[in-house]
Amino acid sequence: MSTKTHDITILDAPGHADYVPAMITGAGVSDVGILVISSTRGEFESGFDAATTNSNGIKGHVGQTREHITLARGLGVSQLVVAVNKLDAAEPAWSQPRFEEIKARLRPFLKANGFNLDRVQFVPISGLTGTNVKTSPSKNDNSEELAKWYKGKTLLEAIDSFQPAKRNLDKPFRFIISDLYAEGKGIAVKGRVAQGVASVGDKVCVLPIGDLATLSRIEHGDVQHFDEERRKIAVAGDSVEFVITGIDIARIGVGNILSDAGTDLRPAMKKKFKAKIIVMEDLSVPIIHGSQVLMHMHCLDKPAVISKLISKVDKKSGNEVPHPRVVTGGTTATVEMKLKEKVCLETYGECRSLGRFALRRGGDTV
Repeated sequence: MSTKTHDITILDAPGHADYVPAMITGAGVSDVGILVISSTRGEFESGFDAATTNSNGIKGHVGQTREHITLARGLGVSQLVVAVNKLDAAEPAWSQPRFEEIKARLRPFLKANGFNLDRVQFVPISGLTGTNVKTSPSKNDNSEELAKWYKGKTLLEAIDSFQPAKRNLDKPFRFIISDLYAEGKGIAVKGRVAQGVASVGDKVCVLPIGDLATLSRIEHGDVQHFDEERRKIAVAGDSVEFVITGIDIARIGVGNILSDAGTDLRPAMKKKFKAKIIVMEDLSVPIIHGSQVLMHMHCLDKPAVISKLISKVDKKSGNEVPHPRVVTGGTTATVEMKLKEKVCLETYGECRSLGRFALRRGGDTV
């Protein structure tokens, strides 16, 4: 979609716990986020309250609002619009105290997870009636009560006020494949350019297999204001479809990386690496040497083993503790991880999309 100042690609991530892996995939390639909150009494609380322990001592799942906030920030989302939905169904309708209560509960948690509160906007809406989504509330319709106290932006105005992300055009080319299919004599691959620039005719390397291919066509979709020359290139931030030739479709898959053909410009391939991890506060089973997890990174899901606990930061003193026996919830730690097969990895400073991941175990985010 296009607003007054931005062209935006929207990735929908359902809020249910079963779809957290899809949310991780979306957040990993996103610049900004819209967090939709239900303001109905009980629904907000079930999504935001910490995990509870039942009578058998079994800890339940953490609320999805909490998990989504933690994952979004951890995967690099820095700007957020919190759409407080269903406020027309609050008691009373369009209740300002309920809106302020939700803000008061969310703001400290957002700040604790690393969000700059100056870059977080709260917008009351009704998705069902469309109130304050595109047009401001009016005293002439059913949003009269909202119009009495809310003088801020609509949801679209809040989206339009996002600051454009910094694009790494001067860095080596990286493109993450999220979908592919046969297209005539070539292969159509869809995804997002993580960094760098590519143009029609360029040679690219398909990783992890290392085969070379040629970019024969670039499709930008329904972007009206691009001229003919702009349509022949893809730059960092573009969500595009490439048609590539010179490679068999059996040699390529979702989660593969297209990079510059030069060997010195390709990302590193690793089976063993060190990582700094921030453990969820509500972790039910501590992390120990040999813990098995599922690593989610952009479109990849790979089994992994935490092979060594190198250090952790003591929560009380802030000092680094070398070679801990266990890592518990709410801790920052440095660990060594092992995978069964090589994947493309870079430091976060080199490439955001290839330098961040989420770990899950038994349906819970670690």
